[in-house]
Amino acid sequence: RLSAHKGCAVVMPKLLPMEQKAFSAKSLYNPRVALAIDEEIVSNDFEFDDDARIYLISGPNRGGKSVHTVAVGAAQAFCMLGLPVPAESCEISPVDAIYTAFPEGADDTLDKGRLGEELARLREIFDGVTENSMILLDESLSSTGAYEAAYIAAEILSGFAESLTRILCSLMV
Repeated sequence: RLSAHKGCAVVMPKLLPMEQKAFSAKSLYNPRVALAIDEEIVSNDFEFDDDARIYLISGPNRGGKSVHTVAVGAAQAFCMLGLPVPAESCEISPVDAIYTAFPEGADDTLDKGRLGEELARLREIFDGVTENSMILLDESLSSTGAYEAAYIAAEILSGFAESLTRILCSLMV
């Protein structure tokens, strides 16, 4: 159970119109991590708006990229379910879909290899995304070399940028 003594605030978000494409959270955290640890949790402020629709998070392994990406997705999903979100304050517009691409196990890549599977999943997202969607990509393209991954990521993000959707993408460096 999340409690104030762990610094785990929860709040009912202010729901904004879909057309605003808003997401603003103060002291956002991942509730699964908060439940699993005894230490004080790390929270972050995060905001999508007209000036910032695409975020790239990079850093080393175990740096919190995936934890933060999941926290954003959880807050969006909780809000749309009418539940409180793991933050001190929050304003969110609903989305028509939350698309995710997180690394999968090796057993899922027998036909195309991991890169092929990742690209197929990104193609599915590209085919379905609208300007009212949210895309969460976690360590996408980490199965290939840095140069190739950077080139492919630039092309993919350029295509998604044309859709005017909100994107949070974590990259391992």
